Amino acid sequence: MSLDMQKKSSFVAPDEQTVVAPGFSWASLFRSWELYLILLVAGFLRLYQLNTTEFDGDQADIFAMAHNAVSHGHLVATSNIASIKIFNPPAIIYALMVPAAFSANPLWGAVLTAVLAIAAVVLTYILTCRYYGRLAGTLTGMLYAVAAIPIFYSRFMWNQNMLLFFVPLLIWFLFRGAVAHRPNWLFPSVILVALLVQFHASSIVLAAPLLVALLLAPRKTLRWYDLLLSALGVLFLYSTYIVWLFQTHFKDISTLLNTAKGQSLIDAQALIFYLQFLGPLPDPLTNNKSVLFPYLTAFSWILPLMVLLLIAGIVLAVIKVVVPQPDSSSVSSQSSTTSGRQWGWWKRLRQSPLSCGLLILLVWQIVPLLYLTRHDIVLHLHYFIMFMPGPFILIGVFLATLLNWLRIRVLAWLQGLRMMLILLCAVLIGSLGLTSLGYVYDASHGRYVDTTWAGQYYNDLASLQKALHTADLMAQQRHLNHIYVSADLATQSAFAYLAGQTNTPTTVVDDTCLVLPGSQYGAAMLLTAPHSHRLDLVVNYAHAPQVGTSPHPGGPAFNLYVLQPGKVVTPLQDDFTQGLSFVDAHSFNNGKQGVLATRWKLPQSESAGQRISYNYSFAAYKQDTNSAPMQQRTCSFSALRAGDEIVVPLGDPAQAKTSMQVKTFTTLPTTLSYNVMGAFPLQFDTFQQYDAPGQQLRTKSGRAYIPILAGKK
Repeated sequence: MSLDMQKKSSFVAPDEQTVVAPGFSWASLFRSWELYLILLVAGFLRLYQLNTTEFDGDQADIFAMAHNAVSHGHLVATSNIASIKIFNPPAIIYALMVPAAFSANPLWGAVLTAVLAIAAVVLTYILTCRYYGRLAGTLTGMLYAVAAIPIFYSRFMWNQNMLLFFVPLLIWFLFRGAVAHRPNWLFPSVILVALLVQFHASSIVLAAPLLVALLLAPRKTLRWYDLLLSALGVLFLYSTYIVWLFQTHFKDISTLLNTAKGQSLIDAQALIFYLQFLGPLPDPLTNNKSVLFPYLTAFSWILPLMVLLLIAGIVLAVIKVVVPQPDSSSVSSQSSTTSGRQWGWWKRLRQSPLSCGLLILLVWQIVPLLYLTRHDIVLHLHYFIMFMPGPFILIGVFLATLLNWLRIRVLAWLQGLRMMLILLCAVLIGSLGLTSLGYVYDASHGRYVDTTWAGQYYNDLASLQKALHTADLMAQQRHLNHIYVSADLATQSAFAYLAGQTNTPTTVVDDTCLVLPGSQYGAAMLLTAPHSHRLDLVVNYAHAPQVGTSPHPGGPAFNLYVLQPGKVVTPLQDDFTQGLSFVDAHSFNNGKQGVLATRWKLPQSESAGQRISYNYSFAAYKQDTNSAPMQQRTCSFSALRAGDEIVVPLGDPAQAKTSMQVKTFTTLPTTLSYNVMGAFPLQFDTFQQYDAPGQQLRTKSGRAYIPILAGKK
């Protein structure tokens, strides 16, 4: 089937008079070969080895909340914390509750994100075909299917990644009212804008194209109940978040408003981020591990060309809007006054549905970009997901218009130019696809530097799950009854969630300290993070032979040890009476400096819980507790086992006498509980945590510290 727009097909670009007439055939759509090519390319680039999806703190937090809500039948009032330190509304949690209801494996959260992103590509193709022709739809669909940065955000779950699907869905409904002149568009459009704001607050600027569509849509497309349904829908959508706002006295709203009052900055950062979506993904292609790194300069032409095509698409859209071509039967006489000419232009614009659609596209792309150009917060690349796939639609419409203009020309050199343009489109799509394929290959095969690709360092789900599975398997083979995971900031949330899926009981400990199994339990398995800060304790203090490693793409491996119990010693006469008991202290050299390590025994057991941590805060003083502490350290545990021991690297080994003070406290999640009419108990999960009242440990003689005398290891 040819893509020639002059041939009779339900995908022929309709003229200005028939664009809203019936004729879009789903049967013809499913007979179009390019749809399946677009679907195949988009699906492969977004689903290939998706088990290597990013799984850092944010991903672990939101999926853990979704799984916990499903498991306990709770409602959700907030999701995680935004970059401006407010609690996000809970839409992402409710979305992830769908896969979490069927599996505790976070992979399915990533699958949901990827599938919605694939659906967004197909929706973009159909939308452009419906209103601007099959050729424009094919070019737009192929360009968007191979766009690298949208692919990057399609391959892991995150709040704002949901915009990839719901933004084009919003545009679909706006076109339904303002271009197709059909009813039942306003209510879903308002709901979608409200939903998009839940995924990312900056999406509030998408109210601009909604307002333009409301002005352009004929009155016959509006129903009296649209506003009522919209108000009720938004209230329902935000109902649980409103409970949170009342509970916190609207603190998040106050924080948001105060942030907006900060010092504003006008620069080109917004434009740079916006245009970056048109080209290859900078990293990991720009590091020497990338499969395409040797050929990087060969792709340097892509972004400048895409920018030029976008500018041409914007210019074409502006011309179509400024000089609309309405139905000739409805053209009114020209007025001689300025206001009359303006009113006449507005009437002609509303009588030109395709121009109305282009105006919506322009407002969608330009108004939010101008708004973000003057910003009082630090901008990030993901803020600009809300513009997708607008630039690709404008480029596709421009290329299709130019190709069709050249096609009807009889001059031979123009036909040659048309063939060159077709070849350029093919090379452009192929080159973009090749760079995106390179990124997907790099990301799924560890061809990157983990410390440069994320806040702390990059972690993929497959390697985390494999490391835990390996530790679990080794523990069973060696008949070990416990696994300790020494996690750092980059892995703590992920391991805290995944630890609940092992067959062997597992405790996650932050790597500020080391845990030794109690003598009554025998040896245990120890798994350390790739960039662990406490390997010196494992190597130089504990008796823990290394028994294996588990690969961590892009960086050092996870290490596996068999951790032996510590030496049994006689307890002090004047020890802490509860909470913790002192065992001994030893100094050793870790190769860089001397370290004083104190050992403490846990007197009680505590079970693991969702986002619960048990904490011990240690402070070391030179002589007594009247002066400021030399060092402080807090050790956190996902669970406690009576008889286990904590090794705390704290204090100066050169100091003859050190006093140690210990406080214990528990960190718990905030859950809002209500009883409706005394018969319907409701519980709302939040991401907020609080520290329960702590306890200052005291000795039998009433002292709040223990004197420490260090021996040699």
